[in-house]
Amino acid sequence: MPASATYRRDLWAPATALPKRRHPFTILRLVPKNTGKILRFVLRWTIAVVGIAWVVSNLHLHDRIRVLDANDLPVEVRLMSGTEYGAQFEYLSPIDGRTESVSADRVINGPDRKTVSLGGTAPVQLLGMRLIGDIDKKPLVRDLLIKDPQTGHGRFIPVTDVPAYALDIPQPRIERGAITMMREANPRLLAVAVAVVPITFLCTTIRWSWLLRALGIGIPFLRVLTLTMVGAFYNTFMPGSTGGDVIKAYYAAKQAPQRRTAAVMSVIIDRIIGLLALIMLGGTMAALQYASADDKNNPVARACLRVALAAAILLGITSCGIFLVYAQRLRQALGLNALVRWLPMQDKLSKIIEVVRVYRGRQTLMFWTLIITFPVHITVIVSTMLAGHAFGLPISPSYYFIVVPVVVLVGAIPLSPQGVGVMEAFAFYLTRQQGATVNQALALTMSIRLLQIVWNLVGGLFVLRGGYQTPTQREQDDMESLPSTAVEPS
Repeated sequence: MPASATYRRDLWAPATALPKRRHPFTILRLVPKNTGKILRFVLRWTIAVVGIAWVVSNLHLHDRIRVLDANDLPVEVRLMSGTEYGAQFEYLSPIDGRTESVSADRVINGPDRKTVSLGGTAPVQLLGMRLIGDIDKKPLVRDLLIKDPQTGHGRFIPVTDVPAYALDIPQPRIERGAITMMREANPRLLAVAVAVVPITFLCTTIRWSWLLRALGIGIPFLRVLTLTMVGAFYNTFMPGSTGGDVIKAYYAAKQAPQRRTAAVMSVIIDRIIGLLALIMLGGTMAALQYASADDKNNPVARACLRVALAAAILLGITSCGIFLVYAQRLRQALGLNALVRWLPMQDKLSKIIEVVRVYRGRQTLMFWTLIITFPVHITVIVSTMLAGHAFGLPISPSYYFIVVPVVVLVGAIPLSPQGVGVMEAFAFYLTRQQGATVNQALALTMSIRLLQIVWNLVGGLFVLRGGYQTPTQREQDDMESLPSTAVEPS
């Protein structure tokens, strides 16, 4: 039979006899079924390894100095040998990795602020300075190193060219690295300081678990702990202090697919409670420090007064918000209820309001979630105190309960955009009156960060292990078996 005849017979065959048309995405069926698991495994390992490597690479493990190049621009290099007041320094060349020597006049102190104003002109970038005298006993500034806006090179100017300039925080020429600090520290005290930090994760996990169960979301406790550690890990290297909470809220929504809005709101409320406890503790300690100061006009007292006032304002705003949540008639009189009804996304907004109503009816629960937060901050204080004693800081144990809450609070609520860092500035001012040196004050702030980072990086193990993916249908049924609140499904 001719080929053409065969073709026509096939062409006019009944529809049931025709071969099925291949969908353009049918090729995806050739992919093995376990490809998704493999991709998730690779993604988890990539995130964990890259995240841990990024954090470690940004930690100053070794001592560093700022050496001036041919254009008088400071270059941070690893110090091999030399002392703060030595005449020569040996450093590791970032170009060929060889050890080179440089005289002290080519090594500068770090800047105490980002920019300076020369009077009548736009602010210029401050790159460093040259100090005279003991860095721990009110040294004098000889020259300031600025970046010339025209050439882009470094240029030294006398300090008198900057009107009303006053040295804020004297920066040492040698910035101690983490390895040096660990080598000089008492290993037993440092080990205990690291060992007590998990109490903070346990308390925050309990607090969040209570908030979830109040909404009828029965995520198992171990999975809540996993999500907490995963969020802490992401918080280590994501920009901002709430990056980890965004990730935690995302995975919490996946854990409760029928109540996504409620799960996300629980993370937000959890964050607010933690911040409120910190504001209360830090603001109270700052007020006590100001009240007990002999000279109310010294920088320490004025700084503590600003922290106490900022804390009082934030607590006042929060109190007004809570009062409005309970005062239905006042909301009606102010027209807030009508305003809410005019806002977009009413479906999501109604679920958020319902979540707030659930928590409003659980005053005892909210009280205990606030109470269990204070051990979190107290643990941070005790851990920092142990690290401070390990590093030999001359600070009395009781004084840590003033310094640490204030330092952590101003780190969470920045009051000044300038300087080397708000936490370092307050640590320097508050510890100087206890006899601490500049390096010891910087060691205090570094210990606060490092102790948290160590356990945040442990969260990378939870990222590798997984266990925070969308629950199975049986797990969802178990969670839904809890007594349900009035929260509507998402």
